[in-house]
Amino acid sequence: MIKPLWVIIPAAGVGQRMQANCPKQYLSLAGQTILDRTIEIFISHPLVAGVLIGVGENDAYWLDSKWQQHDLVHSFIGGKERSDTVQKGLRYLLDTVDVMQQEVLVHDAARPLLSQAALNRIIHHASDQGALLAMPAKDTVKLQVSDQPSVDATLDRSAIWLAQTPQKFPAQALLEALEQAQAQGVMVTDECSAMEFVGWHPDLVIGESSNIKITLPEDLLIAEALFSYLLGSNLSNSNSSSLNSKCNS
Repeated sequence: MIKPLWVIIPAAGVGQRMQANCPKQYLSLAGQTILDRTIEIFISHPLVAGVLIGVGENDAYWLDSKWQQHDLVHSFIGGKERSDTVQKGLRYLLDTVDVMQQEVLVHDAARPLLSQAALNRIIHHASDQGALLAMPAKDTVKLQVSDQPSVDATLDRSAIWLAQTPQKFPAQALLEALEQAQAQGVMVTDECSAMEFVGWHPDLVIGESSNIKITLPEDLLIAEALFSYLLGSNLSNSNSSSLNSKCNS
């Protein structure tokens, strides 16, 4: 029997590549912030025990979230890097909830289009090495070794997977892996890379092309189109190209 899992959503970043005047997780997607849309994915799932949001120290937007006072939603002050925020979230859970041996999910704040089907796949996937959603590469992948923007090799794309989230690992093991990587100066860009660093081989669970991470301005346009298509919504905000108008005042 699967125990309900906690979800950690690191949301302390500023998203500089979005070129917006507020953190990207607070930009609007179909009338709600990206972060609120992301939280909504988990809030009613029967196997989600709670959602933990890591916000920035000077976050001026979180208090306006529709979920800010929800019984299942808790927040904490995150760190400078994603891995710092996840570590703080794990310590929060280990100090307040008995999750030492339980698995936790970590999900990007800027992936608001995760489907319930994909969420169920990662929750129900059993593995003693952890797991993550991922997609096989469809494009031809080129390798650049030098500082010059030139191709050094073409990689076999049949062996290339593009990581998504959620990623699922035992709470205590993930915290220890992140701490070890940090202590040795190893940069980790997701939880899987931290587990790889300590010798784990997480399972790849098929994700979805629609589970995009909103990083660049054009990603928001794509997300709005996907949201409208997947959920049949009529987007009320027609001025989707104006990022500055999408932030709360």
